[in-house]
Amino acid sequence: MKLFRSLLLLLCATLAVPGMGNAAELSLTPTLCAINDGEDHCAISVSVNFTAEDKSRYCLNIADKGLVRCFSGNPQTQIDIYVTADTDTRFLVTAAESGEEVASATLKVARYRPTRHQRRYGWGLL
Repeated sequence: MKLFRSLLLLLCATLAVPGMGNAAELSLTPTLCAINDGEDHCAISVSVNFTAEDKSRYCLNIADKGLVRCFSGNPQTQIDIYVTADTDTRFLVTAAESGEEVASATLKVARYRPTRHQRRYGWGLL
């Protein structure tokens, strides 16, 4: 129990240090896109919400596709993007000046493959 208390105090002290907390957050709505068995890719409109504590300049990138848009770090920024993907797609927000990654989120792509489940109805009892 003493170890748990010590770890909890250390965690609280670490989060209280300025600059150590999570200063930016990126979220996607929706976070999942489903592809039917006969389709090749997913085409969906994604709402990207970014929250930052400061008013620096940031850029939204899609991994392996490039820059989408740069913007100021308002308390909350929302960007709607139409995305076409066949695998999981990673969204990155980087600092405009340094290019350092600030936040990221992933749009998951799931393939729906219906399977037929064989059920036994107990006909072997007779």
